[in-house]
Amino acid sequence: MYLVYNSVLSPLSDFGVDVEDRAFQYGDGLFETLRYQGGRVAFWPDHYDRLRRGMAACRLDPPADFTSGALHGQLLALLDRNELTGRTARIKIQVWRQPGGLYTPTNNRANILITARLGQPFTVSERERLGIFEGVRLSPSVVSAYKTTSALPYVLAGLAKQDGGFDDMLLLDTHGHVAECIASAVFWVRGETLWMPSLQTGCIDGILRRQLLRLAPELGFQVREGLFSPEEVAADAVFCGNVMGIQRFGAVNGLAVNQKKPLNAGVEQNLTALFRRLV
Repeated sequence: MYLVYNSVLSPLSDFGVDVEDRAFQYGDGLFETLRYQGGRVAFWPDHYDRLRRGMAACRLDPPADFTSGALHGQLLALLDRNELTGRTARIKIQVWRQPGGLYTPTNNRANILITARLGQPFTVSERERLGIFEGVRLSPSVVSAYKTTSALPYVLAGLAKQDGGFDDMLLLDTHGHVAECIASAVFWVRGETLWMPSLQTGCIDGILRRQLLRLAPELGFQVREGLFSPEEVAADAVFCGNVMGIQRFGAVNGLAVNQKKPLNAGVEQNLTALFRRLV
């Protein structure tokens, strides 16, 4: 297996992390997870935009060749070297501050690591149990919209998911509003309206979330972003999703999602059409 580290393609065996590495010491970095399917990197402009914005928020200085075209070219070269071209792959870009200083950095230059492994095609699947995680609350900040390497709230939610036998967990903000799932955006449908939490909850500015906001109105949905309590998630259909796939849940916090009044055929057709455009 090969990787790209600071623009150099090399074997995995050549890569190592110094004990003073700031990603290891402080979680001082960001990452993006991407899907390569059908011969293209899905939603590449959005991924690159979020990564650049996140780096600016973290005051990480990119190298001179950190352009959309150059970085995309490195992704394709890595896929080719790992014999993944034409297959489905999971790509990860990790960006973190180079060594220097303790909590106060003395260097803002960024290290950039790209890895690519065999992945799974985008799927829409059924899940039974969506729980609510109360252990850590999210809050909005200058970095909350980005995928930082400081992921403890999501790790602890994952452990709670295992302990409770759930398929995923809802995380809440400090005021008790629904924010997101462990590794995906949450959204729900009631009638012909698609609802989702606002970024004011401290949720990630998810790539699939961006696509839903853009595409749903084109397919007949009204979209409402806002601050919603867990009780307001009671809906005709509840979903968690990211660029890897979407899960439709049968119950939220032990209460069945509305089965007596299923979505009408037209709304179901529009949802199917919407999800097809996310592949």
